Amino acid sequence: MTAFSRRDALKLSLALGASTIALASPLRAFAQSGPLRVTHFGGPYAALETIIGERFVEAGFGEIEFEQDQPNLILAKWQAQPDDPAYDIGLFERVPTLRAGSTGLALPLTTETVPNLANALPGAVAEGGAGVALAFDTIDIMYDKNQVSEPITSWLDLWRPELAGKIMLPGMPIDGAIVFLLVSTARASGLTEEQIDEVIPKFVELKKNVHSFYSDPNQASQLLERGEIAVAVQYSARIGQLMKRHYNITRATPKEGVPAIPYDLVVAKNTPNKKAAEEYVNLALSPEVQEEVCSTILLNPSTSDVPLSEDTLKYIITDQSKLFAVNDAVVIEKQQGWLERWQREVQA
Repeated sequence: MTAFSRRDALKLSLALGASTIALASPLRAFAQSGPLRVTHFGGPYAALETIIGERFVEAGFGEIEFEQDQPNLILAKWQAQPDDPAYDIGLFERVPTLRAGSTGLALPLTTETVPNLANALPGAVAEGGAGVALAFDTIDIMYDKNQVSEPITSWLDLWRPELAGKIMLPGMPIDGAIVFLLVSTARASGLTEEQIDEVIPKFVELKKNVHSFYSDPNQASQLLERGEIAVAVQYSARIGQLMKRHYNITRATPKEGVPAIPYDLVVAKNTPNKKAAEEYVNLALSPEVQEEVCSTILLNPSTSDVPLSEDTLKYIITDQSKLFAVNDAVVIEKQQGWLERWQREVQA
């Protein structure tokens, strides 16, 4: 009889839809206070349960559990129970990462505890080591070529009359996408992050043309696939997934550019599984994991010298001139006010 390996057990667990990987090598496992609890965004990001989770378990680093959650909700949970964090590691966008760092909720990462930080690309490590990018994404405009007469080339094309009733925009709690949309539209209008309040009335005007607002990015992808909408603001990695399946769906990558979005791995300051959490982050930054994360989820790597196939390059943004940095300092200061106005004046 063929031996049933730890890898076989793990694959069976994942195939059955289990969210907990509870296998570990007693030779290398660290003393843990329960399984390492890690979040992802759901959808294509569930692949992290295999890409990183399998390697983590096979390396003998211990048990691991994955849950889907959004950055602002993770941060709120950490704030509510800082001494007993709901998760050991959260997957964040950069602004909540910086908030976690500034409020003492994030464990600073260093090359001593996470050696692969030495290979991080510029912009990958958050200020003070509050987190490090697993990879880079962006938001873009995706659209159905069968329903849109002329290619979309600008963020301001969302106001084209022919798109009335066919547009889907992000809503709460997807606050990151809302903020990046506002910043991108301001840039297209010749404005800066300091002038976002001048952009919000444009979306109040657009509201009558909006089919709906999504509270989960999966909703936008599903409605576009079904032809219920023609255009949506969406994360680039999710657009790439649709492009692989549907010849008629494409991304615009507007001429004004798209924001570079690091997806940070942030370790809770008071995690009881500190060593295991650091090993998870270090593993995520290894070349082989970076290649598989980017080719599977269709993201841009956060470390140097990651080989990507021609097939992967077809579905990610390779023109670095199209990516712009967001003024995080202004966003941190003003974001809450923008989101309150969005909810009250646009999404309501």
